[in-house]
Amino acid sequence: MIKHNLIQATKAFVLLVAFYLMAGLAAYLVPDWRVRSNVQKTVDRGDLCEDYPQAILPRERFRMDNFTDALIVNQALMLRTEGLRGIMMLPRHQVDPNDQCGNLAALLAIAPHKGGRTATEDEHTTHYARYWHGSTFITRILLAALTFTDIRYALYILTSLLLLWCCLRLWRTAGRAVGVVLPFSLLMVNVYVMQFSMQFAPVLVITLGTIIWMTYRQRGADHGLAFFVAGSLTAFLDLITVPSVTIGLPLVAWIAIERPTEWKKGLGGLVSLSLWWAAGYALTWIMKWGLATLLTGADIFADAYGEAAYWSNDGGNYIAMALSACLGRLRWIYILVPAAVLSILAIVRHRKGTAVTVTMYAIVMLIPFVYYLLMARPAWHHNWFNYRALVTAVAALLMMLATMVDWKRIKLFRHE
Repeated sequence: MIKHNLIQATKAFVLLVAFYLMAGLAAYLVPDWRVRSNVQKTVDRGDLCEDYPQAILPRERFRMDNFTDALIVNQALMLRTEGLRGIMMLPRHQVDPNDQCGNLAALLAIAPHKGGRTATEDEHTTHYARYWHGSTFITRILLAALTFTDIRYALYILTSLLLLWCCLRLWRTAGRAVGVVLPFSLLMVNVYVMQFSMQFAPVLVITLGTIIWMTYRQRGADHGLAFFVAGSLTAFLDLITVPSVTIGLPLVAWIAIERPTEWKKGLGGLVSLSLWWAAGYALTWIMKWGLATLLTGADIFADAYGEAAYWSNDGGNYIAMALSACLGRLRWIYILVPAAVLSILAIVRHRKGTAVTVTMYAIVMLIPFVYYLLMARPAWHHNWFNYRALVTAVAALLMMLATMVDWKRIKLFRHE
């Protein structure tokens, strides 16, 4: 079985890397003038003109990440400026590293005929080669026909349909509790802000897609390959937004679907699926560094090491601040009230034989905190969006409490 799974994962990885390269080539073939035209229309509409606008209410937790979205669009515009090398190096025009919308405006102000310049001819060209930047490839392809504002609406429609589909499937296959808890947990981290951003949406799409896939498989099925693919797609599309969500929420759904009653099956399943996800995630990163170094001559491994060293420097000193900042973003009253109700119901109508399942939820609930320990400094620095990793903890907590309630006895009690 292990040998078979490894062969399947190897085949999947080869196909995934081929797809990533083809996506970059497809983006490269899109005519520059079409991309530039739709980006200009986007800015003329008033979009991508401010780095961190408030999406709904004037509060930090509702901030849009136009900073990164503008960076993605900037790279989409600059992709062809260095030939095919640009697919690996991801050049962008940068005047001020702290003002990406300003950088995009400055790039648009340059005459179109300058689009063929090279990095050595433009002192404002910088590179972002550590990541695959799958979002940049997709954005450039879509910009051939849509403005970025149109892309936002398309993302909103796609993620809304996936969320509806996911909830209906979970309701049918795993029970009503998880079908309600999942969207509620996402609501607690302002999922609607994520839906309008090319920076945030990929994490949501990968998460929901993985869960939907699992609901169409029989109970007891091996989901290792699905988690491997999810980990790889996360490395391809995500800019370290909240990568832990693509493993955390699918694990919550897996527990709800499988309802493990044996310790070996429960712990073995969690460890196995987590390792599959980690393997897909790590291998995809390493493959990018290797290919970029081989094809461009630049030492991307050294670049990645330097960046990791910078963000991990004194990381231990940021752990408490990261936890405090991220936990402070949640609307606790809306989480504690249903948790308290479920706790009371679990006491008065306790369901027996749930120890294993409850423990599995408790373990998964720790995932975002492990993420904060490993990524303390960036989690603190970007806490205004990194708090969304806590959606796993919220979902696991509520599912753990809901599992402890004997809902059949509550129905009988209500009739009495």
